[in-house]
Amino acid sequence: MHGRRRSRGDLPTSLGTAYGHPVHPVLVTIPIGTWTLALGLDLLAILGLVGKARADQPADVALKAGAVGAVGAAATGLADWQHTNGRDRRVATVHGLANVTALGLNLLSIVLRAQGRRGAGRLASGAGWVSMLVGGYLGGHLVYRRRVGVDRADRSPEPREFRPVVHLAELREGRPLRVELWDETARQAIGIVLVRHGGRVHAMGARCSHMGGPLDQGWVLGSALVCPWHGSRYELETGRPTSGPSTCPQPRYEVRIRDGVVEIRREQEPGDEVVTLQDLAQLPTSAATVQAGSARLGKKADEVLVEHHQLIRRLFETIKATPAHDPRRRDLMRTLAFELEIHEHIEDHVFYPAVYHVSEDVAVAHSEHRQLADLLALTLKLNTATAAFEEHVNALHAAVDHHAGSEERSMFVHAQRLGEARLRDLGQTLETMLEQQRTSRFQRAFRDLKVRLLESMPP
Repeated sequence: MHGRRRSRGDLPTSLGTAYGHPVHPVLVTIPIGTWTLALGLDLLAILGLVGKARADQPADVALKAGAVGAVGAAATGLADWQHTNGRDRRVATVHGLANVTALGLNLLSIVLRAQGRRGAGRLASGAGWVSMLVGGYLGGHLVYRRRVGVDRADRSPEPREFRPVVHLAELREGRPLRVELWDETARQAIGIVLVRHGGRVHAMGARCSHMGGPLDQGWVLGSALVCPWHGSRYELETGRPTSGPSTCPQPRYEVRIRDGVVEIRREQEPGDEVVTLQDLAQLPTSAATVQAGSARLGKKADEVLVEHHQLIRRLFETIKATPAHDPRRRDLMRTLAFELEIHEHIEDHVFYPAVYHVSEDVAVAHSEHRQLADLLALTLKLNTATAAFEEHVNALHAAVDHHAGSEERSMFVHAQRLGEARLRDLGQTLETMLEQQRTSRFQRAFRDLKVRLLESMPP
């Protein structure tokens, strides 16, 4: 009892703060890869596909390398484990025990192989690989299901422009204050913590990136804001973690004071694809350009696409109205498949690249295209006279209607920022491409072959 009792705050913290990511997930790849290699070499040797002399030495080296990596993974995993509680800690404990067992069995295998007992050594390392597999599954469960180690901060891009949040007089030196702003897209309030420190006002996300702790209930220590849950410290100037278990920086907000009122704007992070007023101001919207566009008689791009949406919707209604055993149903499905693929093609190659800088819906729209293509492929395989076909065509109709409706309500509205001239130019390009896709013999033959191949595949 002569030494100072070690407090919770003295325990080693999560490693990886300097890299913005925990080190543990990186180190675990070493034993997973090397021990799997050793298992594969052992199996090849047992099956006689590779000479034992050629397989034994590389397998031994792989086992030793994996053991070294496993020790490092265990140390960094223990640093992360100390910040778990309840069910997460129980799962993490079993995860750690499984991996420690795997390490012990592989160390035993190394000893047995060195003694010339290679058969027993292979059994030990094989059992260790199974134990590692169990531990890996539990580790994935902790991350993907329990969300241990993932970034918990609110990463909303709002507000994109300065918005007033509080009177400066309401901020007390060194006392965090929480304010909230509404994100219309996410349909939720975003918490932001304001801190007046050293004559300046700082703003960062109120939800701790480590485990979602309330930073507005924390305290200022030096030039950092401390999370009350696990002690992560974030620099007020940058939002970056300086100590504690957190490895991810907090969302930051620019601050300005106008007429005694604090206004904030989100600092967009590198790589974010966010549309701001500054981006829109750079688009060509001169009066002369708009007037020139108005003189054109062609349709705007969104009008062309809405018309195509309507065509596809009518095809669905026609298919549903056609008797189940009528052979025309199959022909209508092929026509629908052609039109859906053409629609995806012209949007992906012309419209989406054009609206990329004025709408953030493009990434979601691409994902919906993949969903539609998969559902269409499943539907084409079915007999058009069956109940299963009715179920799938209804689901496909709902998916297409959702995709088209969301574009019409959001993306096409955002597209108006491009200006009428640009939209009419795009509309002309879309109409030309539609005609080319429909009349090209090569395109028709290719799509017909693709559809018939899908139809011939078993459901």
